[in-house]
Amino acid sequence: MTFKTHTPPADLLAKAERWREDIAFRQEVLGKPFDFTTTWGIFSPQQLDDGSLMLLDYVDFQADDDSIDLGCGYGVLGMTAARECPEGMHTLIDKDFMAVEYAKRNCEANKLRNVDVHLSNGFNHVAKDKDFSLVMSNLPAKVGKEQHYLYLLDAYARMRPGARFYVVTINGLRQFMKRAFTEVFGNADKVKQGKTYTITRAVKE
Repeated sequence: MTFKTHTPPADLLAKAERWREDIAFRQEVLGKPFDFTTTWGIFSPQQLDDGSLMLLDYVDFQADDDSIDLGCGYGVLGMTAARECPEGMHTLIDKDFMAVEYAKRNCEANKLRNVDVHLSNGFNHVAKDKDFSLVMSNLPAKVGKEQHYLYLLDAYARMRPGARFYVVTINGLRQFMKRAFTEVFGNADKVKQGKTYTITRAVKE
């Protein structure tokens, strides 16, 4: 049996070379610009996703908040907290090593010093002595309810009295988040529901 030699089309190969290059863009967040570098394979690489931007519009940032961005991607939630809460320290974690690498680069490029960016599956590799007054997450829909509960339970254990947990989800998860927040925190507040996303908040009482 003989096999024909196949070579992918030249135009596809040329596109692939461009796709391997970093993606760079500038976008305003809460009225001020950030510069981002991303890559294909990370969530929403060409522009900030609408869910994260919607969430940030409704977070009650306090100047001295110590925050954690749970599943940070390339960093927009934690970066915004670091800028809006200059007296606090801000932890950005993700289980994807590429996301963490680009989040570090983006924090450095935007001269954010009050940050700690590192690899962690949920809270598994967050220092045990760290606690937080603000938790934020753009929760992915596909990780399963078990992982969502682990995020909530682990966050609850690390939150100070009065700390706030803001989450944005697709609307299909809003009832689950209300139920899960109520089970874990004893309260849940639907902050905003749009056409696609819902923002839910719980407070550690």
